Parts: sequence; structure tokens; C-alpha cells
Amino acid sequence: GGEPNEEARGVLPGSNLSTQGGAIGLSFISGWGFAGLAVSRMEANYGLPGSHGHGEGNPELDMEQTRIDLEAGVNNPLPGFSSLNVRAGINDYEHAEIEPGGEVGTLFENDAWEARIELVHEPVAGWNGAFGVQLSDREFSAIGEEAFTAPVDSRTMGAFWVGERDFGGFSLESGMRLEHVAHKPSAAALPDTDFDTWSLSLGLVVPLSSEWRATLQADYSSRAPVGEELYSDGPHLATQSFELGNPALDEESALNLAATLGYSGDRWMLSATLYHIDYSDYIYQFDTGIAVDELPAFQYAQADAAFTGFEAQAELLVGSWGTAELSVNAMFDTIFAELDVSGNDNLPRLPPSRVGAGLSLSIGDLDASIDYLRVAEQSDTAVAEFPTGAYDDVRAYLGADIGWKDQEITLFLQGSNLTDAEQRNHTSFIKDLAPAPGRKLEVGIRLRF
Repeated sequence: GGEPNEEARGVLPGSNLSTQGGAIGLSFISGWGFAGLAVSRMEANYGLPGSHGHGEGNPELDMEQTRIDLEAGVNNPLPGFSSLNVRAGINDYEHAEIEPGGEVGTLFENDAWEARIELVHEPVAGWNGAFGVQLSDREFSAIGEEAFTAPVDSRTMGAFWVGERDFGGFSLESGMRLEHVAHKPSAAALPDTDFDTWSLSLGLVVPLSSEWRATLQADYSSRAPVGEELYSDGPHLATQSFELGNPALDEESALNLAATLGYSGDRWMLSATLYHIDYSDYIYQFDTGIAVDELPAFQYAQADAAFTGFEAQAELLVGSWGTAELSVNAMFDTIFAELDVSGNDNLPRLPPSRVGAGLSLSIGDLDASIDYLRVAEQSDTAVAEFPTGAYDDVRAYLGADIGWKDQEITLFLQGSNLTDAEQRNHTSFIKDLAPAPGRKLEVGIRLRF
């Protein structure tokens, strides 16, 4: 409790991070199609900033992840279909919360697989498109003193179609999806839940000229709550909260309307989008005002909600001289949202408005850029949520491409938060305890092969 200390500087306890990983892949391509396999591995060890009620020191997370991805495609597999694509992924993830004394407090495991089969059909009544099915299974468990949710097995089965048709002066893009989601917790006291969701989208693309294009998009979608939203009941140290699930949650649905105006020419480009989303039974967390195990208790709940946003980006080629090109760019985005509840109707962790500009210069194999971003303050806060001050972010990049034995090698130097400003990300659960890193400089070599 209490206001965050705005004057504290230096090394943030629990902000240590080390990672290592790698990936290897193999593909076979033939006249009939292709097949490929990729295996990736990542290991990381990082601290948990903030006071966790553990006495001296901060807990650390020891994470391991192995992922296997397979993909295959067959040309002209059946009459009326031009291609068949099959993708499957297996993900083995676990992380242990290591207490300051060195013992394992809680072990989290997430074993999941997913598979997707897609058939691209020949034009039907002028529509090009694809049918598909998608299956997934996720077994999540947390064992230990600070397991914030019960082990749960979640299964998903979905079927979809996406397509587009050109009508000459305009084109339509459409899609539909049906899905069944079932959650089965291991705890006998918790109920099994299952949900049926569906989505439908329709987009109208109208070329206004050779450079200008307008897009209108409307879609309706529904989402089943995930296991953590339904069954959580424990301390979640990564978010510094005691999470309380709600097994009575229903499907969340949304109606989204968006309009985009875009320009793409020889010297400049522009894209601007205005959108509005109406949610029914929007799933969110609110601060109950009660502390459990010295952590604020956050309860999952549902209410209707409305989001309205605008975003725009532009780029202008200032000039070119031989192999040199100089460009300027700018961006802006903002979002407003409110819950249909009495009293404070602000949503927690709502992103603040941002405006930015930058310069990019390329001279042969040399690339350089400098970007400035102004993040506004966020004072539209939910109950028990602190406002976040505005801040600046200045970034720079310098890279050189070097050809060596037919390999693409890039040497680069990049920096972020070059003014060493205090930056607090309002969308973070722990923004009051942990600001973003200060001035950061990186030197690296990037190899593409």
C-alpha cells in the first residue's frame, strides 16, 4: 500500500534476467509439396521484482521450454482443392519459483499440443477460400505453496472457413468459425465447464484510386473463459496479486466495427484506423480492496464494456541521393474504454495515448534511425489503481550489413531510453513496484542463413 516511491533510483531488486536458447529446422521440398520439422529450446532465469512477503531477498523463476513444430503441404490433394496444409505443434513448458533460500516454492507445468488442417478450395461462385479444423489440448498444473490455480485440462475443437471475392470495383473478405471448449479441473470441488463459441467477419475493401484504399470491417466473435479465469484461487507472484477465479463465468462476446483509410505512393504512405468494440459479458479483474497473504485480492468478473480507439501512422521519403535515402515517420494511438457498472466505470490497466516521430537514414549497407515516443499520463484509473505519469522514450539504431561467404551478417548498436527517464508501463500489474529499465545499450551480431 501507499504511493510508489518516485525518487528511488539504481538497480531494481529482482530485475535480473538471463536467457539462452536455440532452434534447428529441416525442410524437404518436392513437386508434390513440402514437409518440415523444427525444434526449439529456451531456458531463462529471472527475478520477481517487488515485495513478496518472503523476508530478505526476491524469489526467482527458473524456466524451461521445448517446442516441436511440424508442417506439411500437398499440392492438388483432391478434386476441387488446390492444396492441403497440416500443422502441428507440441509445447513442453515449466517454470519453478525459487524462494530466496534456494528451495522450490511452486512448480508450474504447461504441456500442450495443437493441430490444424487446412484445405484451400478452387473458386466457388467466385469465392476463393479455405476450410479447416483445429484441435488443441492443454494440461496446466501448479504444485506448491503458491499455486494460484488448480490443475486443469483444457480441450478445444474448432472448424472454420475464410474466403474472399473480387467484384471489380471492390472486394469482400469473410470468415466464420465454430468452436467447442471444455475445461476439466483435477480438484473434485471444482465443476467441469464447457462452452460453444462462434465468430463471423465481413470486410469491404474499396480502392479509391491507384494510391488510396478504404477498408470497412465488421465482425462478431465470442470467447470462452480460460482455466485461470475460472479456477484461480491463490497468490500469483508474477502479477503481485491474489487471484480469485469465477467458475460461473459465461462466454464473452464482442461486436467490432472498424474503418481504415490508407495511402501508398512513391514518396509517402499513410494508414489511419477508427474502431469501436461493444463487449457483452467482458471478462476482467477488479481489486476487491481485501488483502490475502499480504497481496491485494483480484476477482474475475463480467460486465458489458465499450472500447473506442484511433491509431495512425505515416512515413515520408524526404529524399534520395545515390544509395542514400532519408525518411521521416510519425505515429499516434489512443483508446477510451468504460465498463457498464455503477460508480467507477474505468477499466484497469488501460493503455495511455502515445505519439511518436522518427528519422531513418540508409546509405548502402549502413542503416541508422532515431525515434522519439511520448507516452501520455493515464489518470483514468480503476478502483485502487494509481495513475501513471507521462514519459519520453528516445531510441537509436546503427547497423551495418556485411557479406561474408554468402552469409548475411549485420553488426549493430542500439539503445533505448537514452535520456534515462523513469518509465512506468500502465498496463503492467507491477508498475508501481517496478519501472521499465533505464538507459540501455546493446551491441550485437545478427546472422541469417
